[in-house]
Parts: sequence; structure tokens; C-alpha cells
Amino acid sequence: MTTPDTPTKRPPGRFLYYYDGWGPFLRGGKPENLKECIDILADSQITTVLLSPNIGQSVSYPSEVSELSHWRPLSPESDAILKQGMGPFFTKVTYNVGDLWRQLGVDSFRLMSDHARSRGLEVFTSIRMNDVHMLGLDDGEGPYTDAFYRAHPEWRIPPEGGRGRHGVGAMNYAIPEVRAHKLALMEELLQRYDFTGLELDFVRGPPFFESDRPDLECDANTRWPHYPRDICSESAPIMTDFIEEIRAMADRVGKEKGHFITMCARVPSTLSGCRRVGLDPVAWHERSCLDFLTVARFLQVYFDYPLADFHRAMPGLPIQACIEHIVNAPHEQNHNFARDASLEVLRAAAAAAYAKGATGITLYNLFVTLGKNLDPDGRDFRHLEPKEIFQEAGSPETLEGTDKLYLVDATWPMFDLRFWDSHAPLPAELTPDSPLIVPLIVGEANPAQRRCTLRVVLDNSAAGVEMAVQINGRTQGPGRPALTPHLFEEPYDEKPPPPGNCLDFDVDGAVLDYGRNEVAVMASAPLRIVCIELAVRNS
Repeated sequence: MTTPDTPTKRPPGRFLYYYDGWGPFLRGGKPENLKECIDILADSQITTVLLSPNIGQSVSYPSEVSELSHWRPLSPESDAILKQGMGPFFTKVTYNVGDLWRQLGVDSFRLMSDHARSRGLEVFTSIRMNDVHMLGLDDGEGPYTDAFYRAHPEWRIPPEGGRGRHGVGAMNYAIPEVRAHKLALMEELLQRYDFTGLELDFVRGPPFFESDRPDLECDANTRWPHYPRDICSESAPIMTDFIEEIRAMADRVGKEKGHFITMCARVPSTLSGCRRVGLDPVAWHERSCLDFLTVARFLQVYFDYPLADFHRAMPGLPIQACIEHIVNAPHEQNHNFARDASLEVLRAAAAAAYAKGATGITLYNLFVTLGKNLDPDGRDFRHLEPKEIFQEAGSPETLEGTDKLYLVDATWPMFDLRFWDSHAPLPAELTPDSPLIVPLIVGEANPAQRRCTLRVVLDNSAAGVEMAVQINGRTQGPGRPALTPHLFEEPYDEKPPPPGNCLDFDVDGAVLDYGRNEVAVMASAPLRIVCIELAVRNS
């Protein structure tokens, strides 16, 4: 779709950092706080800042197409519901988003994008294709809606204000007017702010269309995703045509402004899952719509992305991997997202992504650790993300030799979205005649030179149970009771496992392969495994 006079593209291999519409305000509501959000990324390996304007169906800048969030004052009752849904710290900063413009005349989006360019960073805008935060508030008339959304309940999923997976429904892309509204918003951003890239974020998120099976009855309130409500693969050609229309607009605007506009997309973690929700990245590639693609999961750190499937289906297209901040541990006793990814986990996730074939990395939502709710005991676990990762995760070479904590992927019901995502193997049960066999992705070029410890975490003590661990068919260990809750210090884990539920096994690094490894756990009695981790340290 490019023309001979289109400016030259940048090469692949970006290292991107993502801010959503709220995130920059967690550091404070003043212009200098927003500049600080950029300054922490400058002079590091980060190449690109992704700035998202989306706050539900409203935006974080003074738009003529959409509407700045908090378009009217909230009643005390609605404010209390907002605090319950978003948490007290995030609710506070959501007011800051609009106040900076309405009270001081400061466009935070322009301030951040201009400052990022002044610090030598590439700046993209990232569009959440169907953000549904708090859309149910005030029956679809809440602070995170715009006039277009409020005027057309018949264009939602489900229509006429019915209740979908997050309350009032998201927008239906089968409606031409919905697509035209979204396209106009994208062009406004590219024309106004001189972004050199546009990301389409489809992980935020399905559904995009009504069901392929309207003849089958389903409960619209059923937990998402749900068949037959959320199956919409027959609508994929509509989205493909729209992607091509967006590409043409971005090329036209880039030509007018004299710089190439990179276009990319962030999609769920399986190609078949994408198709089930009306997305066909292979067709987008075949029509030359994308410059790169990012594979992601909703909110979770993930290690075993099936990147080879994407490379095979889209030859020549750079495929990035997305790293989020939540370690796949369950909600427990009212602790919400109890375990944040440590520096060692983030390093390992990046190294594993490169081992799986990622051409680059996106760090997504790491800043939200500043907005954590107080735990049920009133303890404050808010903290900054580890800045060291900005200096290390831009390439496998700078990650080599660092301490890492590799995880076997685990999930829990809220995020076990097999409708479109790959399936995490943990938690899982084993018996004496049915060992647990799971993949472990390792990104160490010289594992024989590292000191390695494998930890198996159970849901209860395994006292009196004989247990053995093999890696790639070679027995490791023997196991010994753990002395600490974690293999590395993790001061921000609200619910660390009791050491008595953990067994540690010394691992001969020479048995580890670069990339995929097989871990087999065998036991003389039934057990339930909730976590398997591999610590890799300098010898």
C-alpha cells in the first residue's frame, strides 16, 4: 500500500513502553509529573513510547471527534461506584486527566508526545479498539463515554443498552458508522500530534461483533468469553476491510506530513482464537496493512507464546511479544492481583520471548503498580516498576548473565480465556500413574555456566510424599524443603506461598536447552501443583 515517494521505514526490532489514558497521572497531576513519565525511559534501550488516549469510550485529550473523559460531574453515588470499580487511587487520577485541560489548559497528550520526541524517543499512539472500562456506570451515561456512544445504544454489543461482559456493551464494528467514528478518531490523533506510528490494540478487547449464531439463545450476562454469544469469525472480512481502510488513511496522512506512519496491531495469543472473535491477522498481512504485529495476553506475564505459528503464517512480518506486570497467581482472600512481576521475572519473560522468536518487546501497563489498592489488612504495596528492565530487555545480549526467574505459565479462571488465548498448563493435578509434564521456556545462551534452582509450589504441604523432578528426561535434585517464600526477594507479593508448600531442586544447567524444555514432576501420592519456577543466577 506504500508508494514510491513514501518515506523510508524504520527497521524492525523495537523496544516499546506503553502508557494507557490513566497511567501517566499515577505519578501526579502536574505537567512536570507527566514529563517524568518520559524521562525515566530516555537514555535507555526503549526505542518507542506508546500513548493510548482511550478511557473507556472517552479519551484523555480535548477531542473534536470523541469527548474528554469526565464530561459532567458525578453524583456521590456514581463516584462511589467508580471508586469500587477502578480502585481509590485510579479513581483519583481519572479526575486529573480532564482537570489538567479544563483548569490549566494543558493538553497532556501533546505535552507527553512533544517531550518524548525531545528526548529522542519514537512516539506512537495506541488505540484500544473496544475499551469497556466502567461503561455500565449510570446506564451507559457515565464519565468514560462520549456523545457518540451515548447517542447510539442500538450500535452496542448487545444492542439497546443490554448488559454484556463488562456491563453496557462495547461498540459493534459491523455498523459502518461505528467504523467511521473510530477512523475519524485515529486521523484526528495522527493529524494533531505528529505521531509516527499507529497501534491497533485488539486485546482491549473482544467482542467486536455480534454472534455468528443469533439463532441460538444465550444469556447476555454469562461470563465472557461464551459460546454462542462471542463466536463471530464470519465477521472477520469486515474487520479486514476496515484495517485496509485504516492503512490507506495512515499512508495518506504520512504523505501529507512528510513522514512514514508505521502501523501495527496487538492481538490475542493464538491465530485461531483471533479468528473466533472476528480478527484475521494473516489477511491483514497478505494485504500489506501491517509493519509489525504484537502477540499478547490480557494482563498476564506469559512465557510460552506460540510465536512460531505467527511467523509461519505471516512470513517476513516482524512479530513482537508483549510483557505485562501480573504474575499468574490467583486472587486469594480478597487480594487483587497479589503478585507483581519482579525484575527477575521481567528479565526472564523477555529472554523467553527472544528464545521463542520475538523480534522485539512491548512492556505494557507496568506503571499500574503505582495504583494498587490497599490489601485487606490496609497495607500499601504500591511501588515503581524496576527501571533496570529498560536498560536490559532491548536485546538478548544485554539480558545474558543477569539473574532471572522463569515460570511455567499458570492462570486462574478470570484470565483463562481459551476462547482466544493459548492455554496455560498450571495449576494442575498429578497422580502416581499420571505425572505432570509441562513446558518451560528458557532463554539462556550458556546455562551450564549458571547456578539454577527449580522450585515446585504445591497448594498444600507434601510431607511424607516421595517426589522427583526431571528436566528433558534427566532427574534433578533431590528435592529439599524451601527456606524462603521466594527464590528471589519479592517484597511486593501480598500473599507469598508458605515455604512448607515449596520444594527446591538443584538443576544442572547443562541439561537446559535454549527455548523449550520439558519438566516432569512425579509423586507417590496425588498432588496439586500451582507454580513451577526456575531461578538462574551467576555462578
